[in-house]
Amino acid sequence: MSEKSADNQKSGYLVLARKYRPKNFSEVVGQEAVVRILQNAIRENRIGHAYLFSGIRGVGKTTVARILAKALNCENGPSPEPCNQCFMCQAINEETLLDFVEIDGASNRGIEDVKALRESIQYEPMHSRYRVIIIDEVHQLSRDAFNALLKTLEEPPTRTVFIFATTEFHKVPKTIVSRCQHFVFKKLSGHDIAEHLRYISDKEKIEISPYSLKMIAEAADGSLRDAETLLDQVISFSGERIKDKETEEVLGVIDRNLFEAFSRVILEGRAVEVFALVESLVSAGHDLRYFYTGLIEYFRNLLLVRISENPSGLLSLSSEEIDRLRERVSDLNAEEILRYISVLQDGEAGLKYSAQPRIFLESWLIRLCYLPKIKPLDKVIEEVEYLRKEIQKNKKENAGYSIIPKAGNSVKQPIKNPDYNNQGRSSKNGLSVFGNDMVDELYFRLVKERPTLAPIFKMVNRVEVDEKSIRLLYSSDKKHFAALIEQHLPFLNKLSSEVAKRKIELQVEEPGENILNRVNENEIKSQLKDHQVDSFLQDPRAKALINTLKGQVIAVRKKENKNSS
Repeated sequence: MSEKSADNQKSGYLVLARKYRPKNFSEVVGQEAVVRILQNAIRENRIGHAYLFSGIRGVGKTTVARILAKALNCENGPSPEPCNQCFMCQAINEETLLDFVEIDGASNRGIEDVKALRESIQYEPMHSRYRVIIIDEVHQLSRDAFNALLKTLEEPPTRTVFIFATTEFHKVPKTIVSRCQHFVFKKLSGHDIAEHLRYISDKEKIEISPYSLKMIAEAADGSLRDAETLLDQVISFSGERIKDKETEEVLGVIDRNLFEAFSRVILEGRAVEVFALVESLVSAGHDLRYFYTGLIEYFRNLLLVRISENPSGLLSLSSEEIDRLRERVSDLNAEEILRYISVLQDGEAGLKYSAQPRIFLESWLIRLCYLPKIKPLDKVIEEVEYLRKEIQKNKKENAGYSIIPKAGNSVKQPIKNPDYNNQGRSSKNGLSVFGNDMVDELYFRLVKERPTLAPIFKMVNRVEVDEKSIRLLYSSDKKHFAALIEQHLPFLNKLSSEVAKRKIELQVEEPGENILNRVNENEIKSQLKDHQVDSFLQDPRAKALINTLKGQVIAVRKKENKNSS
């Protein structure tokens, strides 16, 4: 039997939450603002007659109330820090001082209890400098009991301080709150809790990893007392050497390897494996919503490792685990990981309220598997630049010819919509969306002024342009796009006239007709009777130009020599 175990048997075991309960303001964790205000009030002799401490369980409300009682009554004070050595400090620690009263509001909630308390404080303190009365869970008092307290708080006895603590501040009557100094005790951060647990582990000579401390801190959800209780449980299970696997087992935390398996399936697009992984989750009895939250955090860690030069300062993971995360994202960019996180977060609410959470989870994870890869921006820019150079090169090589529509207002210029994405690029830069400067300009104006309408406009199968109109021809399978365009015709007509700098009407082809065969073949043939057409089409430079621009020959004419007389 170890020396520690022998001591515990002699004196009785004291749980960590009581053993390491702060006895001084300096030992209070995570409540710096509250501590500073109280210490300054003591230094400046600005002691209030009633304080109200509110916050979640286990954040130090009653502990700070006890320390304040000692600081007010310390034989060396009032002092910003109690000595914990004098008779008064020790009597309060042992709860034997008659002028120090701690009441549980849940057990003493009636008006008779409050009347008895009022009678006991009619006289000045007998032994101490201040009589301190702590009422824990004060919101449990009945309405009559609160009413009985009002007069006492309004005209308090000499040298008497009331300290109320509550976890449900909204249940305390406003008449009580208005007579107290209110202090809000915040939830402790995971970092503060983990650091305090590390301090306790070192004192107790317990070997535990930062990851296990992080898991305990997260499970405590901001409560230091809960974290100390969980650490007690883990020590009881594992002994003085705590393994991460054992911590996960005690806390019911999902194995990290499972998150890694899910991420690998999602990132590699192996959708068929989703069902087996979800089955393993269900068989192990894990809550699917809890798992989903952990999966989002895992992808957040992947993003952090991808963009941070020093992720170890932000992640409570070993260097080996961080290296494994780096390996997972070695072939991904930050934009891709952000997109996965965004889609995961979109599915969180649906999973929470779904009547069939398993089916929802499986279908959503499969959706993630089919997310297409994003091409890096630098590669897209490189491809666009290459296309621009090719177009300029072909223009120079074919400088002796020009492709134009036949002269005359009645001739229409059909423009087939190419299926490539040049959104946001002006035709003036050598890049064209529709092959017509006016239609291109109209499209780019829509991108700027009505970005939701621009993609619908671009779904057109063909555009016909003449002097007075622009005809948008949609196939029957795209009639819903045609209907949406028709709803915005007044705006589009106005915008078309601004672009053309003349009155021009935009028309939408009625859906249902086979508009792809509406090309006037006789009209085109009449334009191609020129004797130079055959020789032009045989020119390899002309072929290259037509193939690059995906164009259609309407007419051909020889370029005139400006230097000729």
